[in-house]
Amino acid sequence: MDAQFKNLLENYADHLPPALWLDVHVAIALSSGADSVALLRATLAIKRICEGQGEIFALHVNHHLRGEESDGDALWCAELCGKLGVPVQVLEGNVTARAQAEGDGIEAAARAERYTLLTEAAESRGARYLFLAHNRDDQVETVLFRLLRGTGVRGLAGMAESRPLTPALTLARPLLCCTRGEILEYLAKLGQDFRTDSSNAAREFTRNRIRAELLPLLRADYNTQVDDALLRLAGQAGEMQQFVEQNARELLDTRRERVKVGEIVLRVVGLRDQPALLVSEALRLAWREAQ
Repeated sequence: MDAQFKNLLENYADHLPPALWLDVHVAIALSSGADSVALLRATLAIKRICEGQGEIFALHVNHHLRGEESDGDALWCAELCGKLGVPVQVLEGNVTARAQAEGDGIEAAARAERYTLLTEAAESRGARYLFLAHNRDDQVETVLFRLLRGTGVRGLAGMAESRPLTPALTLARPLLCCTRGEILEYLAKLGQDFRTDSSNAAREFTRNRIRAELLPLLRADYNTQVDDALLRLAGQAGEMQQFVEQNARELLDTRRERVKVGEIVLRVVGLRDQPALLVSEALRLAWREAQ
């Protein structure tokens, strides 16, 4: 492994051991931005070193929200994948229709549509993993964003490094341990270019204002280590949430009578003697089981 790329690739491999995915098909969500391009290049580099029987392929979602720029991103991704010898599939989304149907804003609808399209495409090609390119800076922004919106413990935990999307497909974020600066340095040393989404500078989106205005203010005037503080909070919240879920599942197991699609029957005797947090979490788990 080249010494100049050791940190990013080793961090990647430490957080998502290659043995988990080398022999299965992996889909990579490729936007044309720096993070996803680095994810693709790093995944291919590790695959080249460690080998394995699985296929790596890319998925690009074109929401058509930025006109020629969106189409340019799709073309750029196709050209990059052609140079790298990676199969790529461009997915077409209709965010406006989804936003109107579900009553969400464009940003929320785009996220939901993206996950739907990526999950369906990854499963249709037999992938067992879907890799997303969220990084450490994204995690900081996510925790602060959720905190400002009044989230609970679950939300404070931030984005999970991995979680099941379907019984056969797992979402993973191999670069969640890497900073945006490390990613840009990695690409620079590779001589790899990327594209910048103009909507990332749009101040009407709360996430963009947090990144460009609030976090710099907090670092400069309140706590130079605010990023680390937010990540510690997320880690502690994640551990607490796991503890609560474990105990809630044990409680649920003692109260479950029967479960079928759309219905679950519980014995509620004695629930009032349990902590309210535990009961609410057990009911949430029961609701999920019945879906």
